[in-house]
Amino acid sequence: MLSKEFPAQNTAHPGHHELLEDSDTSRRDHNLNGPSQSAPLRTIPLLDLTRKYRSIEAQLRHHWSDTFDTMRLLNGTNLAAFEQEFAVYCGVRHAIGVASGTDAIFLSLRALAIGHGDEVILPAHAPAPVIEPIIHCGATPVLVDKAVEDYGPDLTNLQAAITAKTKAIIAVHLLGLACDMESICQIAAGYRIPVVEDSSQAQGAGYRGKRAAGLGSITPMSLGPVKNLACYGDGGVVLTNDDALAQTVRLLRVHGQGEKYNHKIYGWNSRLDELQAAVLRVKLPTLDQDNARRRQVAAEYSNQFRDLPVKTPPCFVDRENVYHQYVIETPHRNDLRQFLAARGVGNGMYYPMPLHQHEAWISRGLPRYSLPESERYASQNIALPMFAELTDDEVDYVIHAVRDYFPARD
Repeated sequence: MLSKEFPAQNTAHPGHHELLEDSDTSRRDHNLNGPSQSAPLRTIPLLDLTRKYRSIEAQLRHHWSDTFDTMRLLNGTNLAAFEQEFAVYCGVRHAIGVASGTDAIFLSLRALAIGHGDEVILPAHAPAPVIEPIIHCGATPVLVDKAVEDYGPDLTNLQAAITAKTKAIIAVHLLGLACDMESICQIAAGYRIPVVEDSSQAQGAGYRGKRAAGLGSITPMSLGPVKNLACYGDGGVVLTNDDALAQTVRLLRVHGQGEKYNHKIYGWNSRLDELQAAVLRVKLPTLDQDNARRRQVAAEYSNQFRDLPVKTPPCFVDRENVYHQYVIETPHRNDLRQFLAARGVGNGMYYPMPLHQHEAWISRGLPRYSLPESERYASQNIALPMFAELTDDEVDYVIHAVRDYFPARD
């Protein structure tokens, strides 16, 4: 068996890392002889927001100071510039900043005139914020199962769920990987149903040479603190190539006002403020670089776990994952979580139960479902540390901890 000593922790430069080359992942093999009792206990967080902040703090304070000097806190130059810059980055005609990802979905559904009596299809393994806007529009959520070898929906299940009442399909790009949007859009087009493309976990992800945005009718996106492109607070954006939908969302986010005190429609209050827009403008130029680092870390994880009894993230030649989370799947998820926590390795679950098992779903008297793949995935997924500022040393430590678990069980 191959073994490797861990490099010493870089205490002088805690934010520094050496980039791992995708072609050089085989150079780092790990001891398979069981737990290393002499290895020092360290703390490797699932996510550390402070590292990115420290690297851009001076720029942010400069932009924030300018904003406070003018006290133009809403609808100012930072918002206008971010909307233009992000639309160009995503390759879409329109980007409309809003207050949160939940609002982005809600306003997208409102723009599509979703309401009482309508049905909206979404995957059962999605996070709860995806379902809330459907409920608050007065529509009925209809769940479909997860695909077996993909994070997207099972396409056969999706087609079978469509009825005369179906008025939208929400395709959720989970964990940084785009859904099979061409197949989903082909199914939807056969029934003239719009596709709402939730890209909250996939900023910068690729699908067949394009960004994972603007592939459906409308793309709501969270820009909250833990996202690959993130505010330091709540924030969101709606992207679309449809001029009419863009105009409706712009009205909805400001109480329906076409001009001051003239309300063309009754809307909502959902604005991305100047402070958060400034954060996003500072971070956007390094998003591709940060995503590349995430892919390098993910490649190292997958390479070093290839001989373990775990399921690593799916890979597709026509999709570029940005690894919002790096998730492995194992029936021993709960034991592994405890083992890693004892080693100081942060971990999480995305997500621990499908939507139809939530108390909120059951208490509303919504239909019971049997969705075996979503239920299996929910019981087996575990997320490992994944962020662009992870050091090589920390990646090694996480890998060693995961590998140590399986011999320890045997």
